[in-house]
Amino acid sequence: MRNIELKSTLFGALALLSLAAGGCMMQVEATVPEVEITQHDLVFEGVPLSATLGDVSMSKSFSQKHQKLDLPDGLDTEVKALGVTLTAKGGIQDFDFIKALRLTMSDDVHAPVELIDYTRADGAPSTNVLEMEAKNPVNTLDQWKADSATFTVDLMGVLPPQEWKIDVSVRFSGKIKYKY
Repeated sequence: MRNIELKSTLFGALALLSLAAGGCMMQVEATVPEVEITQHDLVFEGVPLSATLGDVSMSKSFSQKHQKLDLPDGLDTEVKALGVTLTAKGGIQDFDFIKALRLTMSDDVHAPVELIDYTRADGAPSTNVLEMEAKNPVNTLDQWKADSATFTVDLMGVLPPQEWKIDVSVRFSGKIKYKY
C-alpha cells in the first residue's frame, strides 16, 4: 500500500514539475561538418569559332555515387551546398572567359536544385581557381536519399577554342534536429 502511495506521489510531482516548466520540449541539434565532393578532370569540348560567335552556352553533366542517406523518422534534417570551387586543370590558364555559370544537382526522382548561380563581376581578377559561395543555400536532403546524384554545369561566355578540363568541388554541410 505504501509503495502505491509513493508511486502516486512521484507521478504527481513529475506532473507538477512538467507543468511548472511550461510543457517545454527538449531539443537536440547537431551540425554535420563540411563534406567536399570533387569531380576530377571534367572535360569540355572546345568551340573553334568562339571568337567569331561571341558568347555561347555549354552544359556538362557528371554523376557521383554516394551512400544513400537513410535517416530514421522524427529527425528534422537539412543538407546544404555552401559553395563550389572550379580549378583549371588543362587547356586554359584562367576562368576569365566565363560570364555566367549555374550548377544544379538532381537524383532522377526529384526536380533538380540549383546550387550556384554565378555571374562574373566586371573587373574581377583573373584566377585559375574560381571560388563561388552559395548566396541562398537550398536543402538538398532529398537528392542525398538516392545512391547517386547528377550535377550539371551550365556556363556561358566566349568559350576556349580548344578542349579544356577542370576539377569541380562542391562543399556541403548539414544540421540534424530531434525534438522530444
